[in-house]
Amino acid sequence: MGSSMSLSRFAANHRSELRCYQARVSITQPTVRGQGMGVLAASHRFLAVDFKLVGMRATTERSYIMRLDHATEALQRALGRTSGSFGLARKLLNIYIRDCFYSRMLCSQYRLESIGPFLEVPLDSFVAKELIVEAERLGQSYRLPTWRTIKGLEREESDRFQRFARELASKRKHDRVHLDVTLWGSRKS
Repeated sequence: MGSSMSLSRFAANHRSELRCYQARVSITQPTVRGQGMGVLAASHRFLAVDFKLVGMRATTERSYIMRLDHATEALQRALGRTSGSFGLARKLLNIYIRDCFYSRMLCSQYRLESIGPFLEVPLDSFVAKELIVEAERLGQSYRLPTWRTIKGLEREESDRFQRFARELASKRKHDRVHLDVTLWGSRKS
């Protein structure tokens, strides 16, 4: 039959376990493949313990991005000098925050409902390639940088991809974070 404990009560009683679980299912070995020894464990530890998810609540995109920037720098430090690139740290945070936003219990517990329009699409080679294809399809005014690697992704390049992602998502009538679903979801296995 099951317990009568509500989901919200369960989430309130198990916040840290839910965050740990979400870190482990969001950030997997394939996500950090080739990024160095210990990256998976360090990212799980940071996201589940050190990262303040509640601190990501924001009422404007500007304040959200400032918080994301601080969290990116903190994760870069946690990953260490050899693995702590801007691109990798930002990708891992964007995946984790997106998945928390998609989780009914975590989104409710941390009151993340309002940040959907501010969330970035997690960038990787596949998403970048698809964004470049879409930019070329839409015309010359959307010149995106050539994709190199997640480790080589610099802030300015990321910002250019994110600006285009916002415009593309707007044309599709949804928030840019959902492009990861539509671009990856349409991928042939």
